[in-house]
Amino acid sequence: MTDEHQSKSHDTPIHVLDLPQIYTHPSASILLQTLTRLEIKPSSWSVGVEHDRESGEDVAPIDEYGIPKYLTSIISNELQWVEDDDERERVWEAASARLSERSGRTDYLFHNWAPNQAVIPHDPFSNHLPAQPNLSRTFIIPQPSPSTPPVHITLLEPSLTGDNLGHKTWLSAYLLALRLPSLLSTLFPINNPLHILELGAGTGLLGLTAAVLLPRAATHLTDLPAIIANLTQNIHANTHLFASPPSVGALDWSEPATTNEKYDLIIASDPLYSPQHPAWLVDTISRQLSTNRDARVVIELPLRDAYLAEVHEMRKRMLDAGLGLLDSGEEVGREDWGSDHGVERAEVRCWWGVWGWA
Repeated sequence: MTDEHQSKSHDTPIHVLDLPQIYTHPSASILLQTLTRLEIKPSSWSVGVEHDRESGEDVAPIDEYGIPKYLTSIISNELQWVEDDDERERVWEAASARLSERSGRTDYLFHNWAPNQAVIPHDPFSNHLPAQPNLSRTFIIPQPSPSTPPVHITLLEPSLTGDNLGHKTWLSAYLLALRLPSLLSTLFPINNPLHILELGAGTGLLGLTAAVLLPRAATHLTDLPAIIANLTQNIHANTHLFASPPSVGALDWSEPATTNEKYDLIIASDPLYSPQHPAWLVDTISRQLSTNRDARVVIELPLRDAYLAEVHEMRKRMLDAGLGLLDSGEEVGREDWGSDHGVERAEVRCWWGVWGWA
């Protein structure tokens, strides 16, 4: 961005008209500098604008109005005044990345659109915009003792395509991970060797947190086969945190059990997103939870209007299976999935519960 653009008041948002306009034939270096400034950084549920503030620079915010159109104007332009082919490619790639960051986590516009394609498709039903690229986020989880430094867990979240919703770290997993330090110290005050099972582990935040907090436990993270590769990668990326790294395996709740393994603690977050899930989930818990009277199930899920019937059904099925609700509560967080490119995130009410044999 030029000195003129940088000299704007740090309190005044930068408008799209303040950016170098294509008709002025800005150099590749100016365009790349501008596109770097427009990058949206991933968050870990921190409140506020997602632009990078870690450098310590006092930078003006971006007014997002018109930015997607500005980016498409770069992508659709042949940039003939930029003589170096590699520089043109870097500009197109950077502009495409900035546009993808503003498209949300799923691919819903301009799919398979070449970066230098001259004509931009406008029909959202015929083409899709590439989903936000793969991102890596670090989550900070407190330890039970205030004198112990918090745990930093770094997770890869691949671009969301198709139905692989397990490639995203959901709010309820984060909230329950924050609750685990106090919860586990109450449920299991003596650090005995335990067997822990996470159902629907996704990116692994909840299970990895449990493995760090209970270093003598054998923790097993499970999900559908399509999720396992990324889950395994996240375990490897955080191996330095564990006395014994968690194991990982595919587990489809809808299929007959292939193991008689029993667990002292079963954990799950956001496990209900189809009408069949309450029955499958409770059946799996009933099969795999130890019959020991101290065995526990800890679940947290968002109270989405579309799935309240599934929540009620799950609770009923848990009671019918002989499990009693020992403790529960509600809390509110802000999901980073939503509108306005993650800047404005709606509040989400979540419910958590601790279950044991009645």
